[in-house]
Amino acid sequence: MNERETLRALQDGICAAWIDLLRQNRGAEGHPDDYYALTVENVRGHGEQFDLCLTFRTGRIYCCCEDMCHTGLLTKRRWQQLRAALAAHGVKSEKPLIVRIRTRLEAGARLRYGRTDDPEPEMHDQGPWTLTVREPPRVAPVHHEGSSN
Repeated sequence: MNERETLRALQDGICAAWIDLLRQNRGAEGHPDDYYALTVENVRGHGEQFDLCLTFRTGRIYCCCEDMCHTGLLTKRRWQQLRAALAAHGVKSEKPLIVRIRTRLEAGARLRYGRTDDPEPEMHDQGPWTLTVREPPRVAPVHHEGSSN
């Protein structure tokens, strides 16, 4: 596989992993790639750094357009889920992950923001907004030999 094919395989694997993760989000069940427009760009290394481009689409209803709400990358559990999903799609980086999330809101997307009524469509395209999140370093457990008595 040449360098270009390797990069494409990494992008495809990272995108497939995110589709698996986003399937858990309300409204995205089954086909998150229809619910969100999702691309992966600027992959570096063995997939340890990349841009996740997440677009909230026209005609869809979302709770909000907060990137951390939809990706969940604030919790240790979500980082573990991301690692497992990446590995399932052949992306195995030993280094801590760095994800640059770029979100956009298309005109016509609908945001609830905690309301139960049918929200009005957004009037204009908005964004992109960018946030870089870093996986916390994995710390090996400390092993104590003997006692100090």
